[in-house]
Amino acid sequence: MDAAEAEALREQLGTGRDRLALDLGCGAGELTRSLVRLGYRTTGIDCAPSAVATARATNPDLEIQLFDFEAGDLSQLPHSAFAAITCRLVYRWIDDKPAFLSRIRGLLAPGGTLWVVTSVHDPAQGPPGLWDTPAADIELLTTGWSSAHVSKLDPSFHCYALRP
Repeated sequence: MDAAEAEALREQLGTGRDRLALDLGCGAGELTRSLVRLGYRTTGIDCAPSAVATARATNPDLEIQLFDFEAGDLSQLPHSAFAAITCRLVYRWIDDKPAFLSRIRGLLAPGGTLWVVTSVHDPAQGPPGLWDTPAADIELLTTGWSSAHVSKLDPSFHCYALRP
């Protein structure tokens, strides 16, 4: 996570003021740590045991859980609603995006924000990469929110702040 992405996160989510946050697909815990620094009480989750082990080893003070967000029982999460839900470099790989987004909407507290960071195909860069989120999936991601703000960190790396 570079300085531009950290600044976009701070601008769009603001200070946590001890509100709850959920970091989906937390990997090694970098974004989880950034949310804690902003003042959020953050839980990081990942479905990969190796990622959870790395995050716990490198960030023993963070709350990190092994959890499959797509298939897991949401009542097993530590809270039933979150002021911020983040998803960095994960959305592209979700199989059932409508179900995924529905689950997120059900967990967002009133006034909450979904923060998604993903690579988007830029035709000027040539053919799409395997990691690029197709335009139809971006349309699905950004439709139906009362507010959708995009921070374009470069031609193909975008951050979306979505509010119900």
